[in-house]
Amino acid sequence: MARSLIGRLTSLFSILVTFALASMGAYAYYALDTQLRSRDVEIIEAKLTQVSHLVRDAGSLEQTEKFEHSLFDLVRGYDGLALRLRTPQGRLVYRTADGLRSDFDLAATGSGIHDDGTWIMGKRIVEASDGVPFATVSVAKNGNDRRQVVIRLGNSIVVGILVGAVLTALLGALITRRELRPAQALIQQVHRINVERLSYRVDAPSTPTEVHEIGVAFNAMLERLESGYERLYRFSADLAHDLRTPLNNLIGHTEVALSREREVADYVTLLEDNLAEYQRLSRMIDSMLFLARADAATVELDRVPIELGTELSKLASYFAVLGEDKGVKIEVSASGSVSADLTMFRRAVGNLLSNAVRHADNGSVVSLNCQRDEDSVTVHVLNQGVPIPDKDRERVFDRFYRGDQARSHSDQSTGLGLAIVRSIMELHAGTASVATFPGSVTRFSLRFPFVD
Repeated sequence: MARSLIGRLTSLFSILVTFALASMGAYAYYALDTQLRSRDVEIIEAKLTQVSHLVRDAGSLEQTEKFEHSLFDLVRGYDGLALRLRTPQGRLVYRTADGLRSDFDLAATGSGIHDDGTWIMGKRIVEASDGVPFATVSVAKNGNDRRQVVIRLGNSIVVGILVGAVLTALLGALITRRELRPAQALIQQVHRINVERLSYRVDAPSTPTEVHEIGVAFNAMLERLESGYERLYRFSADLAHDLRTPLNNLIGHTEVALSREREVADYVTLLEDNLAEYQRLSRMIDSMLFLARADAATVELDRVPIELGTELSKLASYFAVLGEDKGVKIEVSASGSVSADLTMFRRAVGNLLSNAVRHADNGSVVSLNCQRDEDSVTVHVLNQGVPIPDKDRERVFDRFYRGDQARSHSDQSTGLGLAIVRSIMELHAGTASVATFPGSVTRFSLRFPFVD
């Protein structure tokens, strides 16, 4: 099932923002907790120092009433701060009336700062001038106030994350929907396209880059589809035309033969004429099947090294018979070799030679030669005759294409010869091209790239 892009983008955006808010909230939570704890530790260390100086100045714990007010002043104003004075033997001499835990006792803890999760406690031993310990100062601070502040901050962070996630989802959906409007408009334009409107192109000049690129790619696809549909339409029309001619001939010959009683020789002539039409239909069907297989890439190539001089000379000898009545000669000037399917090579060059002889002027010469480049070998077939008009040059390799009537011999050709040549060259990853030169010279070229 297709998933909504708006929903996916909104979900991803919300997850990312929620994760970012949670990360920042967690950082703020632990940073504040650490900062408040550090502040409590600083307070305890400061009070330990102050009380130690006060006790050391007194020199004895026997008369604490003399500096009791000073001790009280040191802890006044600090919530949850507790103070204890003990002798080295552990006897309690002074304690603040803080109202905190009555069982609070730091006697068992070592010197320094300690944290049991509820209290942050510090203890320091005060020594006399002769180095003999005579007092133990203990200061502790309850962490309830610190925890309350941190808990309130944590609650605020959670609420902020939830509110932020909801707002992000709503705003993300609105923004995503707004930004995808060009895509929706593009979809609506695409829905208008059908077989009768293949010439229609989507309009996306002011859309975002990504949607614009989709529109450009879609228009390019439409151009290919339109071109392919037009070729298919022309192919179907030409096929119907070319099939109708031999079929009409067969029907006409048969109707004439059946119109009255005839001699056996007349029926033999009829069957011979019909056989010629059947053979023409068979060649046309074979050519169409080959083109269909080539288009479907189901034709396998059997590449072998081909000696161009030897093979082209054989083809020239075979087609020389076609030119005898017109006095057309075939000259070959070729050397080297090429890797190709031998049967297809003969068919491609043979089709070009057949056309060249058929369209050559009486008494002219058809030339076969080769040109070797760094990465390919090109076979050229040249003749002198009726030139191909510029408007037809780009379409001579199309199926069933009929150009200048002076060059058209529909009764002798299926109209698929050059289309087969192009398909053979495409199977070899090569190209087929045509060019004209002054003096009514036409040159067809087959370029075979080298194969590793």
